[in-house]
Amino acid sequence: MGLRHRVTTLAVDATHVLVVQAPGAWRTRVAIEREIGRRGWRLASSAADADAVAVAGTPGPGLSQRVEAVWEQLPGPRSRTVVADHTDPAAVRAALDAVAAELLDTETQSRDARDRPRFDPKSLDDDDDDDDESHMEGDDDMGDMDMGDMDMAMAPSGIPLAEGGDDRDSLEMDVLHLPLGPVLPYWPAGVVLHATLQGDVLIAAEANAVDADLLDSEQHTSVRPGPAERAALRCDQLASLLALAGWADGQSAAVRVRDTLIDDPDGPDGSRLIDGLERRVRRARLLRWSLRGIGDLRRIDDPPTTSWAPRGDVYDRLLKLIDDARSDLAGTDRPELPWPELLAVAERLVVGLDLATARLVVASLAIDTGSQPVHAGHDPEGFHGA
Repeated sequence: MGLRHRVTTLAVDATHVLVVQAPGAWRTRVAIEREIGRRGWRLASSAADADAVAVAGTPGPGLSQRVEAVWEQLPGPRSRTVVADHTDPAAVRAALDAVAAELLDTETQSRDARDRPRFDPKSLDDDDDDDDESHMEGDDDMGDMDMGDMDMAMAPSGIPLAEGGDDRDSLEMDVLHLPLGPVLPYWPAGVVLHATLQGDVLIAAEANAVDADLLDSEQHTSVRPGPAERAALRCDQLASLLALAGWADGQSAAVRVRDTLIDDPDGPDGSRLIDGLERRVRRARLLRWSLRGIGDLRRIDDPPTTSWAPRGDVYDRLLKLIDDARSDLAGTDRPELPWPELLAVAERLVVGLDLATARLVVASLAIDTGSQPVHAGHDPEGFHGA
């Protein structure tokens, strides 16, 4: 019993947590991430990598349903918690203490393992037999069945198969429909990108937000944050972009600036730290080389042309995040494109890219579904639609 407890304790000391953010709860997510780092735990990259799920904020019904689907994919031992709009370190610490206690509770984990539904490989054979019988009985109607119907009929246990489609060289390749988000690290909260893939390339995309009706309703109110908090959000978005670009040191530097702005919003060091972060980013030649030319708005038809809209390629928008952080800290109120229009821009920019590059493009647009942007009125030269 003592050996089991020691081994379990060592495992819990290396817990991987999948953090899911509800729209508008980025401060809560940051508080959770900071407590995870303080404990020596790790942020999980997927459900398969996670020991626990921590939901930041209060999710709507759509996001709750997707979190539940991810929870079912977690291997045991497992635990989950919801930190509802708390940024108090003590409240976050208590929530993660409960997670650690549940992971250490071997009786609870054993009961969870027994009660979980198990996959029966024979069900595939049963499904195939049923499909074969139905196909034999319906031979006379085969002429009326198109290939899409056949793909759905042959789907094992309801898992859709890839469809066939012509590529740009008129050669048939598999076409797969894959949703990206909303439970995905370094991804805008609540956003789902319904991607159509041919090989590893996106040939079409449609973006929306889960629980969009709640985001648009009068019940969803967003208090305009202070200058330091707005600047901290920019640094948080910059950190996500640098993480996806693979520059861990740059991400850590952006996170340090973000945390300083949160902890000491009236402190004298904010502007100096942002300037230092910009110098470090501009000196990163490999970063500039790797991001130049990706997701260039100048290459799409009818791009947004307002002065406050995203511009250029991913590297240009990365630098703009730093400029925006500096302006926000100075108290400058600037209009922004509403997040539905940013989603429309993302739909066009990701076509022709692979999944990893598409995630960079989406991160560079700094989409915040929890914000209520300041508008500058109608601009006749602005965004004209997708």
